[in-house]
Amino acid sequence: MLNRRKLTLLSASLLLLVFTTSCGTSLDPTVRSQEGYIVDMTEERIYVISHIEREDIHELTEEELLEKSVEGSDNRDLIAVWYNVSSVDDYQVGQYVEVRSRQVLDSFPQQADAEGITVLEEP
Repeated sequence: MLNRRKLTLLSASLLLLVFTTSCGTSLDPTVRSQEGYIVDMTEERIYVISHIEREDIHELTEEELLEKSVEGSDNRDLIAVWYNVSSVDDYQVGQYVEVRSRQVLDSFPQQADAEGITVLEEP
């Protein structure tokens, strides 16, 4: 009887250990990614809009850009976001980027802290 309890306790401990170890992986489901063009900048933020063409940046108003991005998307999630960045010196309006973030404020346009930014080749 005592051995059975020890075995049950050991099994439960092993399951708990496996569960807590798997929670610490780098595959964090809360990390979100957006691809789009930088359409505006301030001293601390970049404004990225998805589902638009590069030439639209200078030809359309912000309202028209937002309308076009919504029409080109299946949902409103991460289509127009102001990202806080550590330095805007590495970026310029018109660049096509992928931005990774975690917590996104539910406004329109949305707002978030950039976790990482990669400048991509244009699609």
